[in-house]
Amino acid sequence: MYRLVFENDRAILEVNENMSVAELKKLHSKLSKGIEIKKVDTISDEQMKMLWCIFKDLGELIGYTKEELRKELENKYCSEKKIEYFSISPNKRNCASKDIATDFIAWIIDWSIHQGYNLILHIGKGPNKKLKSARDICPDISRYIVACLRNKVCAVCGRIEADLHHTPALGVPYEQDTGLLTGFIPLCREHHSLAHSIGLTEFENRYHLQGVWLNPTMIMELKKVYPGHFKAFKKENYE
Repeated sequence: MYRLVFENDRAILEVNENMSVAELKKLHSKLSKGIEIKKVDTISDEQMKMLWCIFKDLGELIGYTKEELRKELENKYCSEKKIEYFSISPNKRNCASKDIATDFIAWIIDWSIHQGYNLILHIGKGPNKKLKSARDICPDISRYIVACLRNKVCAVCGRIEADLHHTPALGVPYEQDTGLLTGFIPLCREHHSLAHSIGLTEFENRYHLQGVWLNPTMIMELKKVYPGHFKAFKKENYE
């Protein structure tokens, strides 16, 4: 185990106290040849803190310790993505890259929505502590909305059994809706009514949400979730 620390403008390499004299001499010989400084793409401290916050709050919600949930979700993620197991500590040799960490956070949010968990996080400490929803922390808002669409979850508050909100307004009868004429956001009755009363621009600015435009494959999938919608869509036109 090596750890580089800085004290009074000096760099000190800390090593395991059980390291043998021979190993110390070998290490010293390597260090005497100089040290190369190389930038590497690693998970950020902010991403690491966010992940531990997710593991803690989501774990308490579903009955896991934060360490148990970390192991469970990392294993699921790596198995699904077919990648090597990684660390979420930027100080470890096998730490995740920023891109992997970003995707992992978004994947956990997708997973929690699919499992029916309304993820609320306690960010910060003391008087600075704030409550944030999955919508507030998701690194890819379009991906978040798609996950909500697939699971009929309100993209604002996380309530289940949400309905589709057209963005902008459909402009034609529902019988003529192919699903390709507008974007969509899934909203509960309360936020659906609010969206219509305050208008699209104010709603998008207030909640930092924008409708997702669907492709034919997504429409075929969502027709099963929202049987009253997309009545004019003809599957045979896109096969």
